[in-house]
Amino acid sequence: MRRLALPAIWLAFVIHGVIYCQLIPIWEGYDEWGHYAFVDRVRLFAALPLTSEQVSKEICNSVQSARLQHEASDPMTLYEAQQPPLYYWILSVPNRMLKAADIQTRVHRLRWFSVLIASLTIPFAYFAALELFHTRAMALSVCALIASMPALMIDVARIGNESLAIALASWMVLLLLRKNAPALGFAFGLALLTKAYFLAFIPLLILRRRIYSLGIAIAIGGWWYWRNYRLTGTLTGESLDVSASKAGDKLAAISKVNWLRVLDSALWSHIWTGAWSFLTLRSWMYRVFELIFAIVAIMIVWALFRRPFGRFKARLALLCSLEGLFAAGIAYFSLTIFLVKGLLFAPGWYFYVLIVAEALLLASGLLILVGRRRVLLAMGSLIALFIALDVYSAIFVLARFYRK
Repeated sequence: MRRLALPAIWLAFVIHGVIYCQLIPIWEGYDEWGHYAFVDRVRLFAALPLTSEQVSKEICNSVQSARLQHEASDPMTLYEAQQPPLYYWILSVPNRMLKAADIQTRVHRLRWFSVLIASLTIPFAYFAALELFHTRAMALSVCALIASMPALMIDVARIGNESLAIALASWMVLLLLRKNAPALGFAFGLALLTKAYFLAFIPLLILRRRIYSLGIAIAIGGWWYWRNYRLTGTLTGESLDVSASKAGDKLAAISKVNWLRVLDSALWSHIWTGAWSFLTLRSWMYRVFELIFAIVAIMIVWALFRRPFGRFKARLALLCSLEGLFAAGIAYFSLTIFLVKGLLFAPGWYFYVLIVAEALLLASGLLILVGRRRVLLAMGSLIALFIALDVYSAIFVLARFYRK
């Protein structure tokens, strides 16, 4: 039975994701029609598209006739062509196999495929937890925690490159803990071809003297960023970054941003956000999880400042540095949003790319707080809280809203 525990959690993740694929209406996933337009364009043409190109008439008609409609330019353009191409190359294969199906069927099947890609997080999380805790029970509890998170499912149960980014980042966390330089370089190179926010981790590789890994990664993914620089004058090629570079002095704008409001938006949109309709829960539900996160953070900081500084704490510091560098990257993105749109907002769902690091830190904080004898009970309680959040949000928020 013990051997079946990990496959059972992995299967639960997939089933959980597929349920959300079916629950969430077509094009309700974050920027979903833009991501699918890129996938479909790659299926039809070999050359990489430009953001100024128009989407197909089929996609236009489907988006404009959808029951839930979201912001779309007129004419609708391939704005997600700003993204690195790896995810879209991969999904163009099953999309080509489904070309005889109607667009609704294609979208749902590609959602399932995205969930399967994201589910690779579970085995990576298991082996990463074994590296950190050296116990199978703790490793399984970390995997169960990840599989129970409803906001993660909303993020991956759509067509979008987050699913591949989450899987690759999970692999990177495992390789960093194992100090596997060649494989780390390969994984990081693929990650750079998936999302530009992986640029935030370059300082970590330099500081940890992983120059060999960094060289491999640049050899794999560097061409994309050179292309961006030539086309847009920015490394990311992201439309907000391009617009912000023309909007004014970014350093001067830092003092004008209310960073507490940005942090608050990052927290609530990480804990739970109802897809592209940005549905929310009761405020006290967010505060419960924020309190838990705050206690865990205090425990980890307290442990890191205590002596001796052994191997376990060194790995905690590594996980914290990953989160810190990524938070800095999201802060930069929030600054561009403020410069271009005047909004104080940080997309908290992006932090799910580091879900393995987050789950390991949550487990570590609970271990420090309650000790080895009670940590599994504490993990079980946290998992139960996420399950309760999942059931409530799916039935009384999402399903009720989508039935209207």
